[in-house]
Amino acid sequence: MVENAPFSARPDTLRPGDLLGPFDGVVADGETDRPLGGVVVAGAWAFERGIGLQGPAAALEAATETGADGRYRVSIPADLPRGEGVRLRRFTLIVYRRGYVAWRSDSSFPTGEPRHDFAQRGNRVRLEKWQPSMSHYRHLVFLGGGPAVRTAAAWEVQLAGLELDGTSPATTSKRPAEDARAGSSATLDILPLLSEDEVRGVTGYAGKFEVGKLADRATSDVYDSRHFKASDKPETYDVGLRVWAVGSEAAEAQFRKLLSDLPSAVATEEIGDASLRAKGGDVTGFAFLLREKGVVMQLSCGLAQCPESSMILRLAKLAESHLPEVRLPSPESTGLLPVSAPSLAPGGKP
Repeated sequence: MVENAPFSARPDTLRPGDLLGPFDGVVADGETDRPLGGVVVAGAWAFERGIGLQGPAAALEAATETGADGRYRVSIPADLPRGEGVRLRRFTLIVYRRGYVAWRSDSSFPTGEPRHDFAQRGNRVRLEKWQPSMSHYRHLVFLGGGPAVRTAAAWEVQLAGLELDGTSPATTSKRPAEDARAGSSATLDILPLLSEDEVRGVTGYAGKFEVGKLADRATSDVYDSRHFKASDKPETYDVGLRVWAVGSEAAEAQFRKLLSDLPSAVATEEIGDASLRAKGGDVTGFAFLLREKGVVMQLSCGLAQCPESSMILRLAKLAESHLPEVRLPSPESTGLLPVSAPSLAPGGKP
């Protein structure tokens, strides 16, 4: 038995939807309306059992991630609970990406007001950017969800604990300037810059990636990296991304260091204020400087993954286009990272 759905089948109709599903839609940035890839989308079904006196029977979750086009699809669960008196009572869709306010199909954050704009098919989710004044503790309480959501939001747990202890910057700072200084020590996170689906879309690679950090430098408030390691393949299939957000002067020094030390580096004018191409062995490299933002990006791609020189340029342009989605450190905190010894290896090996 299935209860009547409190949401419509599509945004353009009043016909009720189906609690069982399937569900599909697209997730976009609330400011730019640009599709967001790599967003966790989880569907949760709640079942009850009994006639007259009812109690919980089961809870199921199905999770996925949006593709580069921001689209998602949550299918009907395969193993539905069965038996006399079993009824599907609720379905909830939860959408989560770091750096944004979570989205639930039943209520809104932070007010908890009921949501009335959810549809089963063709749903459109617009995620709002996270603000430093918001509470991670209240956000986690609002979020709920099963294992997939908890894993994606695990980084918020420590910040929520600091809030409860009264030691979080969100609870102790009183003035905007203090808030800016407190936020400046946050770890740089370049996750939005490049996704697995975007790499595949450029190179045509159909295999799996193990996504992690590069091994040559630890993540800090002004440096982060991403390593797309092709599963069961040599390093010539890997893609690496390094980003320094160190302020204008230090960024220029870092770019000059890359230009002088990377193998066969040649200056170009393809992206930003300055760019370069390099090649060492079976690896091709590309780097560019954004002087006003104080950012240097360096990409490395094995020739088995990027056999055409245009591919690494397209990857670089994708990363640059997503830079507005990254929270960069304040100018007061930059320029503290020493100029780094360059490496072309996607795996981070010098």
